[in-house]
Amino acid sequence: MAENLYRNPEPVPPASQLAVLPFLAAVDGYLLENGNVPGLRITMHRAVNREGDGYLQQVCAYLAETGVDGRGKVGRFFPVDDRIIGASYGNGQVWRTKHYPDLDALHAELRDAEKGDLHALPSSYLAIPFLGPQKQVVLILYADCHQLNFFADDERVNRIVAMSRGLCRLFDSLQKEPFPALRNFPLQKGEPITGKGGVYPVQEALPKIQPPSFSEVFSFNYEAAVA
Repeated sequence: MAENLYRNPEPVPPASQLAVLPFLAAVDGYLLENGNVPGLRITMHRAVNREGDGYLQQVCAYLAETGVDGRGKVGRFFPVDDRIIGASYGNGQVWRTKHYPDLDALHAELRDAEKGDLHALPSSYLAIPFLGPQKQVVLILYADCHQLNFFADDERVNRIVAMSRGLCRLFDSLQKEPFPALRNFPLQKGEPITGKGGVYPVQEALPKIQPPSFSEVFSFNYEAAVA
């Protein structure tokens, strides 16, 4: 089932996509402040219920060097234990790639977990969960790039988390006083569907960084509504 959903994405409401893309564009601008970051991609996932089953679903296309990229990947479903986003979903913490002295050291630790051309893989990953009022994961910001140790910088991660808290405050206020023709229609929690799992050994949790959290938003499903 999960494999079929991955290959056959299901639509995400345009309003939900537009709700997160400007924020991701701001994160992208911050990350590129000091120049080009090779292979940088940023997107957002949400926790969804499909026929009673719980998955993570890609909310929008990637923001990449070429602009908005990978529209065909919008709506893909992932098991809730899928790699770094699954690890972030599982314990509600920020996850990233550890610091390595060089690329060879990173690849040496990856060889047992990943087959194929390791140079084709990103060398830095980041996953930031957005928690709901009951500490459930509502959204997960995902980013990767080919610059070694890019997300191993605590200050960089803390700034993205601070920006994410601002997004939480915005949507909490919109939950109380929504736009006339826009609503966040609730999603019920599904029974979590797991897959092969497999967070790479090069990734680490950051329990000292408090993830962003909503006080009013339990799920993320913005759609146009009758005024």
